[in-house]
Amino acid sequence: MRTPVYSALAAGLVSLAVSGTASAKEGGMPQLDYHSFAPQLVWLVIAFVALYLVMSKLAVPAISDTLEKRQAKIQGDLDAAEKANEDTRSLVDAYAKRMADTREESRRLQREQAEADSAVANARFTELAEKLNGRIAEAEKRIAGQRDQVMAGLEQMAGEIAQSAYAKLAGQPADGAALGAKVAAATKETSR
Repeated sequence: MRTPVYSALAAGLVSLAVSGTASAKEGGMPQLDYHSFAPQLVWLVIAFVALYLVMSKLAVPAISDTLEKRQAKIQGDLDAAEKANEDTRSLVDAYAKRMADTREESRRLQREQAEADSAVANARFTELAEKLNGRIAEAEKRIAGQRDQVMAGLEQMAGEIAQSAYAKLAGQPADGAALGAKVAAATKETSR
C-alpha cells in the first residue's frame, strides 16, 4: 500500500516540477521556479523551526496543562463520587442495621408487654374466679338454707293439710305425731 502512495507522490512532484519549469519560463508562479527552490527550502525550514518552537514552548504546554487539569478534575470527581458512594453504602448499611435493631427491640418490647399483660390478665382472672367462686359458695349456702326453710315450711304445711284432710275424710281429728312422721318420710323420698 505504501509503494503505490509513494509512486503517486513521486509522479505528482515530477509533473509539478515539469509544469513549474514550463510556467516559470512563461513568467508563471515564482514558487515553482526551480532556481529559487533552495531559498524557499531555507525559509521553509526557518518557518517550520519557528512554528515548532512556538508550538512546543507555548501551545503544547498550555494544551498539556489544560489536559492535565481536566484529567485531575475528572479523577478528583471520580474519587469524590467513589467516596460518596462508599459513604452512602456505609450509611445504608448503618440504616439497615439500625432498622433491624429497632425491629428486634420492638419485638422484645411487644413480647415483654404481652407477657406483662398476660400476667395481669391471669391475676385478674384468678381474682375474679376467686370472687365468683366465693359468691357461688355463698349463693349455694343461701339456696340450701332457703331450700331447707321452704322444705320445713312445706313439711309443716303438708302436715296441716294432711290433718285437715284426715279430719274431713275420717270425721275425727288425726294423731299429729304419727301423721307428721309419715309426711316427713314422704317429703324425704320426694326430695331425693
